[in-house]
Amino acid sequence: MTIWDLNRLFKTPVHEETKSFRQPGLRAVFYEGLPHNGRPSKIFAWIGIPRTPKGKKIPAMVLVHGGGGTAFSNWVKLWNSRGYAAIAMDTCGGVPDKQNTHDTNWTRHKHSGPSGWGNFDMSGEPPQEQWPCHAVAAVILGHSLLRSFDEVDTSRIGITGVSWGGVLTCITSGLDDRLAFAAPVYGCGFLGGDCVWNDGKSNNYEAWLRLWDPSIYLRWAKMPFLWLNGTNDTHFPIDSTMKSCALTKGEKRLSLRVRMHH
Repeated sequence: MTIWDLNRLFKTPVHEETKSFRQPGLRAVFYEGLPHNGRPSKIFAWIGIPRTPKGKKIPAMVLVHGGGGTAFSNWVKLWNSRGYAAIAMDTCGGVPDKQNTHDTNWTRHKHSGPSGWGNFDMSGEPPQEQWPCHAVAAVILGHSLLRSFDEVDTSRIGITGVSWGGVLTCITSGLDDRLAFAAPVYGCGFLGGDCVWNDGKSNNYEAWLRLWDPSIYLRWAKMPFLWLNGTNDTHFPIDSTMKSCALTKGEKRLSLRVRMHH
């Protein structure tokens, strides 16, 4: 846990709205991330807060995209439609400059940190320069920013992430005890088992596991969890999901969907 300065990450980050990206009802912002290779970095995010009667506090969600993704405005709008405030940040230094949300070639902005996802080949670099460190920091800082809005009930903020976003959700849940619950989709720990990334030959992968496998962090998570995975997922096998579920200390629910598409 010494890799991150949690005192800093739990403070509202310096941020500014940008007019370069527009979606009705949402705010497009850049907020300050961790320094990367000696220079400042910034993180792009969408923030949406439904119209709220004065003095009323509403629950909120932190939304973490998966591999090939970015900050998705439609995801924020979905939670807004349910009465939640929400933030979706890009964890790879990109911006949502494409209309097609299945396009993975997102433009990287000039203040970006390391690109994603996983980045096993970076495992020999200092931990503070590696993608998982920057990505988790982006998530925690995004949570801190969301908490700064008067309309948000800070006791009712949850987190969900998909695939690599689920991995980041698991790591974050062990570090950020301000979260009310966590709902990782696919993503889990114990990735040294029978998953698509583990070919049993890569020293980089073994080094990555020693620093970033979510099983290291899940043992500290005390909030309620909802685990969602498919029965045939090759990225995050059922046994890894079951072991991850067993690690957390709070209430937990597990949903395994038959042949759910990744």
